[in-house]
Amino acid sequence: MTSEATTTFEIATWYDTWNQLGLDNLANKTVPLDYATRYNLAFGQLSSSAGTGYTVEMPGQFADEVKTQILTQAPGVVICAGLGDTGIAETVQDNNQNQNRSTKNIVAWLQDNGYSGISIDAEGDGMSSVAEFVEQLGPSFKAAGLVIAVSAPWPESGPTQLYGNDAVQAFNDNVDAVELQDYSSSGTPTDAPVWTATGVESSILMGGACTENSGVQTSLPDTKSWTQYALQNGLRGMFSWRLDNDHGTHGTEEDVDPTFTGAKTIYDTVPGSETA
Repeated sequence: MTSEATTTFEIATWYDTWNQLGLDNLANKTVPLDYATRYNLAFGQLSSSAGTGYTVEMPGQFADEVKTQILTQAPGVVICAGLGDTGIAETVQDNNQNQNRSTKNIVAWLQDNGYSGISIDAEGDGMSSVAEFVEQLGPSFKAAGLVIAVSAPWPESGPTQLYGNDAVQAFNDNVDAVELQDYSSSGTPTDAPVWTATGVESSILMGGACTENSGVQTSLPDTKSWTQYALQNGLRGMFSWRLDNDHGTHGTEEDVDPTFTGAKTIYDTVPGSETA
């Protein structure tokens, strides 16, 4: 991809940290790491730190090795720690009670461990705390040059229903990217207008395609058309989940012979991109 395309349209993807085969594929250099400029590693969590607040933990057995492989083979890409629900509400409470100390912990952990930010994929009891969480993180993350992404499940519901009344302002002010994580056949062209109608800026929205093996895998024609929609409507970019299991050839078996055709379809649709 040309530098112009990279700066005007972001392509992101997820990669797992719990599967030996996913790591082996990276180590064997069979994973095309030029299809994305940001990688979210699945999954981390927020954990208490010996009475000093909360910080990031990446419990996946292969997290460090996956991160190292990606950074070694694709220097300059952005790597984010993917966070689920665990610890979000508790971190928000700790920040409120202790002068934002957990935010300081999180920033320090990311910097010390070679991450460029976080992607928050809360899909349960943490969702109601996400807006306040990003408000707490925002100023410190911006000062440190760190990324905040929110991977939004059921995006057709819109930000207020998913994250509460403060979400629109919180996201516009503090979030770099909102990844519209839609498993349905309607996808990005239906979801994005729901968010922009509430006042969320289109420039932080990313369309999404499910490329992992499943019964709800986004078709390649839809992946292309949704990418075209994102380009034509001023969205920040497109993301896919997950590159390690992208259109594999063995049913739903994790990370077995991925073909990467989903990520390739997004990449090839963006002007300035070329693949063999």
